[in-house]
Amino acid sequence: MAQRLHWPNRWIFILAAVGSAAGLGNLWRFPYMAYEHGGGAFVLALVIANIVIGIPLLALEVGMGQMTQKGAPDAFASIRKSFRFLGWFAMIGGLIVLSYYMAVMGWGVNYLASAFQLGWAEDPQGFFFGNVLNLSDGPGTIGGISWPVFTGFIIAWVILYFCVWKGVESVSKVVKWSATLPFVILAILLVRAVTLEGAGAGIELFLVPEWAALKDPMLWMGAFSQVFFSLTLAFGVMLAYGSLNNPKTDITGSVIWIVLGNLLVSLMSGFVVFGTLGYMALTQDVAITEVVAGGPALAFVVFPQAITLLPALNTFVAVIFFLMVLTLGIDSAFSVFESFAVPLKDRFPKLSTKKLSLILSAVAMALGVIFTTGAGLYYLDIVDHFVVNYGFVVVGILEAIAVGWFMKGDKLKKYINKVSGLQLGSLWSFAVKFFIPGFLTILLAYTVYTDIINPYEGYPTWALLCIGVLPIAVAPFIGAILDKMTSK
Repeated sequence: MAQRLHWPNRWIFILAAVGSAAGLGNLWRFPYMAYEHGGGAFVLALVIANIVIGIPLLALEVGMGQMTQKGAPDAFASIRKSFRFLGWFAMIGGLIVLSYYMAVMGWGVNYLASAFQLGWAEDPQGFFFGNVLNLSDGPGTIGGISWPVFTGFIIAWVILYFCVWKGVESVSKVVKWSATLPFVILAILLVRAVTLEGAGAGIELFLVPEWAALKDPMLWMGAFSQVFFSLTLAFGVMLAYGSLNNPKTDITGSVIWIVLGNLLVSLMSGFVVFGTLGYMALTQDVAITEVVAGGPALAFVVFPQAITLLPALNTFVAVIFFLMVLTLGIDSAFSVFESFAVPLKDRFPKLSTKKLSLILSAVAMALGVIFTTGAGLYYLDIVDHFVVNYGFVVVGILEAIAVGWFMKGDKLKKYINKVSGLQLGSLWSFAVKFFIPGFLTILLAYTVYTDIINPYEGYPTWALLCIGVLPIAVAPFIGAILDKMTSK
């Protein structure tokens, strides 16, 4: 068997994992989730979610990968062979996310190209929904291909392919700049945002919790689902990345650095977004909560509008902002890609990495074309809701149950403590065995109830069932088929 490739050192792994975690989920998804759930209340819930769910599950996934030196399916098969489906379930969910994530990167490509001339200056909202998306009137009207999005989508895929075509060797080189450049760009934007007139009111909304909002179960579901999305938990990503570690790599210390790095990007993004919203509210003479409607389009409507309103350096800010969108996105994209590539490479060691990367790219790209149509934004919104709030939460529950109840003798915890300076104790065991599966099950049940009583965003039932529920329902079966096809 060919020798398994590893990260060159622990810090390259941490950079790669932070790059995976600190992606568009922080810049694109986090701001609109915070905006829709009361700002500071959501931030507080997110910090709690990182502590009680993020750290324990991240240690579990990295530890499983590093201990077994296998990708997700075979790592869980080491507990029981029947648990192999769990790894495939996670990976199929990740592939679905990748298919629409690359469409979002396609939006970013368009905006980066337009940034040099501020192409959206006259009407940022019309530019996004009309010029870029060619948005149809609903999910029932596909509307044909939006060629700007499709072109950006193809360019994003070409960039991604050349980031992963040599596996861990090429990824190790890319993350040295792609995981660090966003911090530099965000720092520049942060300084600009907090010095804008009116920024203080926006930052106050971001930092000061509205305590009554903490009583809303959907705020907590949003916070916990954001942790899954942002830390790429239950995607199979961190298992794959952990499996590329040297077996003696410190796990708990690495996990803490990854969580802190990811949270730092979210908080920096929040300061930029809410500081800018405060400025926009002042210039438009409206309440901050009335500046925009929120939703998946937030970063691609509010920021271009805010950049246009800046008193100086508009083009410079526009270019570095959308350059950051792409650098954040590419890290997360190739991490999800690697979650699929690593276990397949384990099973077919004689298949060249370049050929495997090309095959996987072609399949995932074909799945994502639907998100480049006129109805693509509707489909993206629906799929994102169901994959993140249902699919990954279910995988997280099953992961915790598999390790907490079926792995004999605290084998994983003993291994993690053996290679790590910071020791896991009884709280980690309690979280994995009881808290995570119990709490997430309660939140999941409430989400199901809420979606039945009030269909998500008022979309028609057929769209929610076909576009949202069906992919999650068939994912385990597709995983089982892939397992049979790739097993020797």
